[in-house]
Amino acid sequence: MIPIKVKQRTLIKASNPPSSPPQATVSNLDLIFGHFQISLISIYPPSSSSFETIISTIKTNLPAFLNHFYPFSGRIRPDPVTNLPYLFCDNSGVEFVIAESEIPLCSIDFGDVDRSLHQIQIPFGLDLPLSLQLVWFACGGFSVSWSTSHLLLDGHGLITLPTAWSDFLWTGAFLESPSHERSIFVPRSPPQYKPSLKQEFRLYKPDALINVLGGASLLRKIYRVEAADVDRIRVRASGHVRATRLEAMSAYLWKLLATATGELDMTCRLAWLVDGRTRLGSKYNDAMRGYLGNVISYTWREERVDEIKKQSLAYGARLTKEAIEDVACEERFEQLVDWMEEHKAAGKWTETVGVGLGAPTIVISSMISFRVELDFGFGAPVMTLPWLRPSRLGSCSFTIVRNPKKDGSLFVSARLWPRLAEVIEQDAERVFRPVTAESLGFVPAPVSRL
Repeated sequence: MIPIKVKQRTLIKASNPPSSPPQATVSNLDLIFGHFQISLISIYPPSSSSFETIISTIKTNLPAFLNHFYPFSGRIRPDPVTNLPYLFCDNSGVEFVIAESEIPLCSIDFGDVDRSLHQIQIPFGLDLPLSLQLVWFACGGFSVSWSTSHLLLDGHGLITLPTAWSDFLWTGAFLESPSHERSIFVPRSPPQYKPSLKQEFRLYKPDALINVLGGASLLRKIYRVEAADVDRIRVRASGHVRATRLEAMSAYLWKLLATATGELDMTCRLAWLVDGRTRLGSKYNDAMRGYLGNVISYTWREERVDEIKKQSLAYGARLTKEAIEDVACEERFEQLVDWMEEHKAAGKWTETVGVGLGAPTIVISSMISFRVELDFGFGAPVMTLPWLRPSRLGSCSFTIVRNPKKDGSLFVSARLWPRLAEVIEQDAERVFRPVTAESLGFVPAPVSRL
């Protein structure tokens, strides 16, 4: 266990929030993922600045920052009539948590999420749009957790929020002005969507999911892929056109999944969360600049195990590219808006492919293309990753984020079956290497000899 003692919880309000309606509805795309807590946790090495200086910097600058991100200073509440969540923009304040740990970062098992990030993240209220959490460790290093709800933002927004904070502290401005206008995704009348869309979702309720012990049996690991390995895999996954990092890593993971599946099943699947910001039509161009809400679709492909094994990495990369391009269009997102309009009253939904039924599946969420600037005046973190509470979904999930040190390497947070973890860690090429405190630069202080 990581002993963490909360020293203070305070509410910090926007100093001059814009005048806006007190109640803000969320979009239908927000409701696809719904209201569940997510965090972006960054681990910082020892700083020459004191803990008090870091605290003062946050308390002094956060009120002005929140003037531009005012929904995060409100509250999430259920609508008394529909019971759907909405944002109450009353400037109740962001929760700022100050905590300390008596252990150094070198003693933490960073390769195991349950023994590291899971314990560093501090539980916060379901009504809070943002809990900003600062934990100081005995070695002088610290962690910063931007803890929020998927209802307000997707992976792009989760990275954008602290990146904007760093920009604000360094320059007093933003690369892009943040947009919270969710009315851009309006359902058509009448709604129009393919009947097959209904099969892509199921209600998130106990009798439709695996049991709690089944979910708890999955391991949660953190891996790093070195820049040289990323480049090498990309070369092997490329055809006439160079494969992207996502396409290359997907192809490699598909082969590892096929190896783990072996003769237990005939097929295996990969699924991808797809960011639509750069893929919507021209009528959305202006609205997408700085937009923080959810703009996510997903897609998947199921292939024969023996075919994935025998084919080249370029084959898997091509399948990945084709699958993503199939949903990377304006019509797909408008159909999702329309479908949710007719189904949101039924409750919380989840994508069928992630439930864990049918062929073994890895769901990949890539944040590789997102700008990551997390030095807010005290140095860059050595690692940053999203964190989610364990769920009852039975498919594997891999989230890929670029190293904030900008050395070309990638961090991967994986929720996976023990059998797949064994295949990954016994892979002769050692592409996915378990993260350790030492690999992050945290080593015990030398013992003095008298």
